[in-house]
Amino acid sequence: MKNYIFDLDGTLLDTIEGIRLAINLALKRAGYDYSFDKEETKHLIGEGADTLVHRALKEKDSPERFANLKKEYLPLYHLEQEDHTFLFPCLKESLERMKQKGARLFVCTNKPDAFAKRIVEKIYGPSFFEEVCGQIEGLPVKPDPRIPNYLLEKYHLKKEETLFVGDSKTDVQTGKNALLKSALCLWGYGFYTPELLEKADFLFRSPKELEDSYGK
Repeated sequence: MKNYIFDLDGTLLDTIEGIRLAINLALKRAGYDYSFDKEETKHLIGEGADTLVHRALKEKDSPERFANLKKEYLPLYHLEQEDHTFLFPCLKESLERMKQKGARLFVCTNKPDAFAKRIVEKIYGPSFFEEVCGQIEGLPVKPDPRIPNYLLEKYHLKKEETLFVGDSKTDVQTGKNALLKSALCLWGYGFYTPELLEKADFLFRSPKELEDSYGK
């Protein structure tokens, strides 16, 4: 592989604590008397903020309640993510070595686009990835292949040399929808069922295994 399109949450960045704090505070402000722990929060994420809010409402979901909770959640999400987002150990170093060998790195996330760009630049530095693409209001999100297809066309990437890397069934499906091979990072937030592990073309148990995939 020569080109890598990465998911963000649970793949490139450890963001779960910021998400947990934000949704719990949003629920409290909106008048709900329950909260989520870290493991429960993992069940909420993976398909964008709207899906997270719907899942957080459980059986109480309705258009009005959704709009109210989303209004509370988004500002808190941005605030808490700024202070509670971290690198996974050894990952940045592996990515730097891959870049030195010629790897081309991109990001495809269901995080809001402007925030995704800002948080990636803050943690990884400017221009570490050739392009960071997030969710834009009104456009489809993963597992829709819109963003991978856009990156493939814009940067003239060969599909057979491009890998979609994530930590969830949404990411594996995104890769397949874009007719790309897919890889699961087993340090992430996904629920790695035997069925999911079988669907992925590659399994990376560590950043070193990701690094070693370059050129193969």
